[in-house]
Amino acid sequence: MSRRSFSDDALWGNDSENSSPALDPDSLLEGLTEPQRRAVIQRGGPLLVVAGAGSGKTRVLTRRIAHILATGDARSFEIMAITFTNKAADEMRRRVVELVGDDAKNMWVSTFHSACLRMLRAHAEVLGYQRGFTIYDAGDAQSAVERIMKELNLDTKRISPRSVSATISAAKNEMLSPERYSDHGDDPNHRRIAEIYRLYQARLRLANAMDFDDLLLNAVAMMRADANVLESYQQRFKYLLVDEFQDTNGVQNELVMMLAAKHRNLCVVGDSDQSIYRFRAADVRNILQFEERFPDADVILLEQNFRSTQTILDAANAVISKNASRHAKNLFTDHGPGDRIRLYRAGDEYDEGRWVATELRRARVEAGVEWNQMAIFYRTNAQSRVLEEEMLRAGIPYRVISGMRFYDRKEVKTALAYARLVVNPRDEASARRVINEPKRGIGEAAQAKLGIYAANNSMSFAEAAHYGAAAGLTARALSGAEKFAFVMDELRAMANDLTPREMIDAIVRETGVGDALRAEDSDEAYSRLENLGELASAAAQYDTLMDFVERMALVADSDQLDGGAGAISMMTMHVAKGLEFPLVVITGLEETIFPHRRALSDDAELEEERRLCYVGLTRAMRHLILTHAWSRTMWGQRTDALPSRFLQEIPAELVHDLSASLPTRRATFSSDEDGFVGRGSDFTSGKAFGAGTAPPVRSTGAENLGLKVGERVVHDRYGPGIVTKIDGSASHTRASVTFDEYGTKQLVLAMTPLKRA
Repeated sequence: MSRRSFSDDALWGNDSENSSPALDPDSLLEGLTEPQRRAVIQRGGPLLVVAGAGSGKTRVLTRRIAHILATGDARSFEIMAITFTNKAADEMRRRVVELVGDDAKNMWVSTFHSACLRMLRAHAEVLGYQRGFTIYDAGDAQSAVERIMKELNLDTKRISPRSVSATISAAKNEMLSPERYSDHGDDPNHRRIAEIYRLYQARLRLANAMDFDDLLLNAVAMMRADANVLESYQQRFKYLLVDEFQDTNGVQNELVMMLAAKHRNLCVVGDSDQSIYRFRAADVRNILQFEERFPDADVILLEQNFRSTQTILDAANAVISKNASRHAKNLFTDHGPGDRIRLYRAGDEYDEGRWVATELRRARVEAGVEWNQMAIFYRTNAQSRVLEEEMLRAGIPYRVISGMRFYDRKEVKTALAYARLVVNPRDEASARRVINEPKRGIGEAAQAKLGIYAANNSMSFAEAAHYGAAAGLTARALSGAEKFAFVMDELRAMANDLTPREMIDAIVRETGVGDALRAEDSDEAYSRLENLGELASAAAQYDTLMDFVERMALVADSDQLDGGAGAISMMTMHVAKGLEFPLVVITGLEETIFPHRRALSDDAELEEERRLCYVGLTRAMRHLILTHAWSRTMWGQRTDALPSRFLQEIPAELVHDLSASLPTRRATFSSDEDGFVGRGSDFTSGKAFGAGTAPPVRSTGAENLGLKVGERVVHDRYGPGIVTKIDGSASHTRASVTFDEYGTKQLVLAMTPLKRA
């Protein structure tokens, strides 16, 4: 007997001639708002449901499916519902089964990849594949690419297999074959990747294998190649529903359009304001242009929010309204205005972290919010370090969601291992960790030989790298050992003259760790570089490298304060999508942090950053706290920071600015044998800035030039150009400048070395 979420009298009829109970369609409409009702009962053509944050879209989707079944407009096997994660698909299927019974199990409720795999298993021979084809995961794909690169004698240090694999995946998401990809560029690097792509696809075909991207591409290719296969699926699926449509890429959009072409009963649900996965090839134009594709589409706005207070929604509405590319809507709620948003302007990141810890404790005592009902959001993973340390100091249990704690991240552990080895050349564990990081051809067999030689000659493992030939190493392993030994000698020589922060810089630079990450040229790689920059910032707080290494060991060992369900959640803004918390803290609201520096010269990127802010704001249910720092350390260098434009876009009457009324808090830390203790930061002036007091921001002065559209200017890096647009005022003045050689750039003038020509 399946579970039912409504009472028998309200929802289920008593049909004695049927083995399963009949569903009352009208009962499925109970408790719905008028727009939700219209979305559930709509029939006869395309439907776009613009579902604002917290507006009950999953409820609408599941009720719509149940209503289609209850009215007899389709049978369960004639419905396909697609979403993006297996978890979401399982939840949707479970809720529909609760509504209509086990018959709903015949529906196709799945992710895009699962649906495509199911179709390909049935018809793979159309494309020349056998039905038992293998699926390559990301690791398999990268290994295959690496083998091809080695066969082509390409240096996997200069161009990493991970980066090449990511580029091939991006090409597939844009529906570019190896031949078409080759036509899109002519530089040597592009030609090399095109050749790798061609060979990779040939190897997959020879192995009767597909990677994840191929599942989508080949499903489309299969239906294009065989009209009978396409018609069979078009005929079968009378109703097609797609969740999170704003996150679809070009291939997924094409697949949906092909399947829906016959019956045209296509319902897509999504929100252009929550499209934040451009880096994964999501194309917000798919949802924005839906009405162009289907001029007769019904469009229903779900604007009533069931999650947040009106104050929080008003802030989110104000921020997102600045975006041009969106479906206009205005979120509202019946929950009342709620508390004002709490804003703290910190002296620096340590002041910010300590204040957040204090505020969370206050909320737990005064507002009764439990630890597991709180969340801290940040734009980049690197920001978590200081926040984690402050949670540890304050004894607040925390967990990092969908990510590792700062000191557990591979690149951080690698850099710290190098630092330990500089301090203690006999540290075998550290030496073994880094001798082949980045790759130097010193595999397990070579390391075993070095270990035996070290033991037989009473020397350390790292010292044995100087005697690779005597240890029996040959060819690449011998060359790698010699390079490792040379690098370590150089680093130890530098240690006498460099500060701890400069030593971390040197480690990243001299060992090749930084170059390896830059060669990947991916968002993940740049995030890892930011983590190394944050490690350098941590090192800047210490007088000697030994002090730093010792303290980091203690932090890593004590970094176990995780209460599981009884812990606050810490995560990046991207991870926060789909979640909700009674209390949310958004930290680091500064220009170049959030919005990220990459967005300052790209309007499309800036709109996505604003959507990311909107997503973060709308995760909060009752309490929302925002912070920014007037000064922040990046790569060990303290720099002044401008408050984020997103803060300026929130109406002042919604915000309670706490900064001016709070006491000064310490800005940096030092160590003693009992743990961390506070001390003031001199920043640049020799005095610590008080809470809420802005340090003097060092401006380039370009915002005061009074530039006008049409004026010629000169940039220190981009050279001469012409001003085409001016926005904002004072320190937030932005200019669009079309440079003679570099094209159009969006610039924050206060941070731009720009002069009149």
